[in-house]
Amino acid sequence: MRIRSIAPWSGGAGVGRRVQRRQDRRVAKGFSMPSIPSRISLAAAAALVVALGWCAAPGRAQPGSAVPQYAGKPVSYWQNLLAQHLDKDTDEDKEECRRAAQALGQLGEPAREAIPLLVQALQSPAVEVRGFAVDALGRIGLEATTVVPAIVAEADLPPQHINYAPLAPFRRVAARALGRIGPEAAAAVPMLQRALENEDLLYRVQAAWALWEIAQHPQSIPTLRAVLKSNDSDAAFEAVLVLTQLATDAKAVASDLIDALGHPDADVRRAAAAALVPLGVSHLETVAQRLSQGGFAEPAAAAYVLGQFLDVLRRTVFYSPQMDAQNLAAASRPAIRLAAPALIRLLVHPDAEVRQTAVQSLAQMGLLAAPFLLQSLQGDDAEVRLTAIDALIRLEDYLPETSPANPGMAVITARLIPPLLELMKHSQPQVRRAAYRAFAQFSLGAEGKAAEPLLRGALRDQDLAIRRFAFEALQQLGEP
Repeated sequence: MRIRSIAPWSGGAGVGRRVQRRQDRRVAKGFSMPSIPSRISLAAAAALVVALGWCAAPGRAQPGSAVPQYAGKPVSYWQNLLAQHLDKDTDEDKEECRRAAQALGQLGEPAREAIPLLVQALQSPAVEVRGFAVDALGRIGLEATTVVPAIVAEADLPPQHINYAPLAPFRRVAARALGRIGPEAAAAVPMLQRALENEDLLYRVQAAWALWEIAQHPQSIPTLRAVLKSNDSDAAFEAVLVLTQLATDAKAVASDLIDALGHPDADVRRAAAAALVPLGVSHLETVAQRLSQGGFAEPAAAAYVLGQFLDVLRRTVFYSPQMDAQNLAAASRPAIRLAAPALIRLLVHPDAEVRQTAVQSLAQMGLLAAPFLLQSLQGDDAEVRLTAIDALIRLEDYLPETSPANPGMAVITARLIPPLLELMKHSQPQVRRAAYRAFAQFSLGAEGKAAEPLLRGALRDQDLAIRRFAFEALQQLGEP
């Protein structure tokens, strides 16, 4: 028999709140765009954990033990702890119930004897206890004929029910638990199907995931796509994470992820970028085209994606030893005609994150970016020149190990010499310094000997850095 009403989410120890979830994710803003994989992994973990209404403690079940344990305690300890505090209503009792339910869930199948007690905990007056209990039932995953109806009975409430609003977090984690149970949770499909139209978009996301895990439901992916286009940034963020897990052909959702690169929320954009990169460089042209047309109001995520694609192409194509000039020109055409110009334009963007992301992405293009950067050094905009110098310096980490890397790259490097020579005579000291540095770092081969008189003269330059770079360049050329 259900209780008349339940206490609102109390926010006890270890239990996340939606507000905290937003704060945790916003911590990611402090990271630079090139650190996106780390940032996304942290944000994703925080978002999924807190949005589902549970947080994992440091302990783990210990594999290989004669008696399965969590945090050094056996199943019996956690089961007894839950039984001891379940019918009590103080904050301390709720915390002990939470700890016990969490531990039993982490123990998984060995905690099957606690299933009846966890089913009882589904009716706890504390939402957080219910949340940990249902999560534990999903992780244990046994006795579906008993567990699934019990979960449905507590989660499938009509909107007018007194407990409907307070149980919103519980419904999300309940859907997740049903998905973990898998096909044996088929009895929950009608409830989950209705959830696809629920006003709570976070619940829709979890229901879509659960339906896919239970029955490969045809509406799961369309539902996630629709949520991804919503202005609810929390739900859109999680839709990205789930969508790429469920799509049998991940490339089928690439267009949705590209659209999400323009989402108003920064975390959604970053999540979409991290999900898009593994789908392959075949999407470079689409992203570059949209970026070049100004299709992203906040272009940092799109610029990051281009950098990752260019990084792959540099290693596997641009610097391939077998690449001649004709094949290199064909293979690099989208990068040269679309990606590089789009990134160069971002060097003057008012957002520092965008500028720095463009700098890094251009560097990841390798020597193919050098002509664009050298041209930027010739402009009148001092800020652009400084940003281009930054990109040239970073480019040093992405130079080919040998010179030339291939016959096609030999043509590229030969074409760099005339503009470098002009820049080495530039009136601005920082430009001259950057040009000499680039000449020293780029392995220009025999064609570089044309600069020998200029380099020897620079050995007497007033600028110590120029003298050093000139000396290094002469060494590269094999001159004493």
